[in-house]
Amino acid sequence: MSGTSGVPEDAVALRTQVASLRAANAGLRALLEDKDAKITELEARLARLERLISRNSGNSSMPPSGDDQPGRTPPRQEPAHGTGKRKPGKQPGALGTYLAWSDHPDRTENLFPDGNCACGTDLKDAADLGVVSLPSGR
Repeated sequence: MSGTSGVPEDAVALRTQVASLRAANAGLRALLEDKDAKITELEARLARLERLISRNSGNSSMPPSGDDQPGRTPPRQEPAHGTGKRKPGKQPGALGTYLAWSDHPDRTENLFPDGNCACGTDLKDAADLGVVSLPSGR
């Protein structure tokens, strides 16, 4: 039951087992540190690649022709004009303004065309349609 130095054989076996477990533990710790370093490196590489692949003409200085390359995410399409919340033109409830016709203009002048039409017809004999407009100087 006793070893050569007065220590039981079970204790000697336990001490050798503890020593081998400590050596294995130290090896596993070194391996774990190597794996942690590799994981950190791969996470940084993944983040860089994700940032590169998400670039498009909308969020970088790339030309729009590079948006349709395979593997690229196209930029988000803005809604077409007039499809948003508001319709184009005067909005409901806004005051309307217009240029009203004057019932009594200061001066009226009949304008009749001179010369030839684009088709070559003389406009001297053209029919008067009764259209009256303000002079161009006004």
